[in-house]
Amino acid sequence: MHKIITMEPSYEELQETIKKLKEQLKQKELEYVSQHNETILAKNRAEESEKMLRTLVETAVGTIGQDFFDNIVIKLAEWLNVECVVLGQMFDDNRIYCLPMYLDGNISHDFSYDLANSPCDVTTRKGFCLYPENVIDLFPKDKILVDLGAKGYVGTALYNKNGIANGVICAVSRHELDIPTQTQDILKIIGARVSAEIERKKALQALERSEAKLRESNATKDKFFSIIAHDLKNPFNSILGLSNLLMLNYTKYDAKRMAKMTEAIHIAAKNAYNLLENLLQWSLAQQGMINYYPTKISLPDFVKDNVKAMQNQAQSKRITITTDIDKKIHLIADKDMFSTVLRNLLSNAIKFTPEGGKINIVCSPSENNEIQLSVADNGIGIMPDNLEKIFRIDYSTHGTKTEKGTGLGLILCKEFMEKQNGSIRAESIINEGSKFILTFPPAN
Repeated sequence: MHKIITMEPSYEELQETIKKLKEQLKQKELEYVSQHNETILAKNRAEESEKMLRTLVETAVGTIGQDFFDNIVIKLAEWLNVECVVLGQMFDDNRIYCLPMYLDGNISHDFSYDLANSPCDVTTRKGFCLYPENVIDLFPKDKILVDLGAKGYVGTALYNKNGIANGVICAVSRHELDIPTQTQDILKIIGARVSAEIERKKALQALERSEAKLRESNATKDKFFSIIAHDLKNPFNSILGLSNLLMLNYTKYDAKRMAKMTEAIHIAAKNAYNLLENLLQWSLAQQGMINYYPTKISLPDFVKDNVKAMQNQAQSKRITITTDIDKKIHLIADKDMFSTVLRNLLSNAIKFTPEGGKINIVCSPSENNEIQLSVADNGIGIMPDNLEKIFRIDYSTHGTKTEKGTGLGLILCKEFMEKQNGSIRAESIINEGSKFILTFPPAN
């Protein structure tokens, strides 16, 4: 048998072993402390994320209207730890219009951007997109991302009641995204709530438009009956009364008195005719029975013909009408509509200009080759508060000789200009005069 000989470790070897064990123990302690600290940090982050998420959910169910949209983007930015959050709608022009946008602590509501070449385009097609890093490398043509210096992106699509994507909620960060695991589900839930709020807002706006249209319809009806009951009745009272006096006393009155009475009858008859003509056109316009027949018009000749038709009315107050229009100017317009507009403006200018006054018709070039024709007088002017009312159905006033107006003339002017793809606006200074500017699209 062989005898086994064991050698006990030397003192130096024991010391080295103890040293290594101590170092291993110290390393384990450091790892434990690090893991413990990471656990505490993770717990704190989870609690903070849960708190933010709870706030986000409370925001989603607790508010409506614009406050809801604004609060959602603020809370999402906090929860996801990003610098920019967009809540936007998509329309037929392939742009996203922000309902709002949150950027670096500020809210804006008038921002829009092209959908093409952006991660939002992919989001609206796929429903959800996440690019934790290098999003600019994937979408180098997206100027918004480039300007922001973005690195991370996450977004979910919004859907209308028919299940068609019509917007996005997206978050953009200048650093790599490290988002909670439940982000996709939460964004989809928030997106459904946002879509519902958008639909509610649309329904409310439609209701408001309907109510406004109903109020306008009632005002139109009231105006119609008012005209029938009073404005149309008054000139016929004058005609009947004066003609009756003439019939009973034509042998007693001298030529001068007869002339004044027949002039008064003529003016009353003319006013009644003008009122009936406006009333008929207004009624047809309300029923959508007036069609637009555009033709090429020589503006100087057209204005000259209409001024000629108004000369008698102007001469009765010794008012001078002048024109300043280049002979080469043509425009595309409906002759009947344009005549109604121009004669109403001239009639108003005569009505509100004192005896011996002036009316000037000028055509000047404008931006985008549009044609602007202005009818300006040096009459009594319009109060600033009334400038906003003159194209409304419930507005009317009196001329310098107490000439009664129905308010229909300017209503027709506005409607007829819009039918011709044009516009009308007014400028005025009290006791200095008024100017009405007609704008037509380019003749080509």
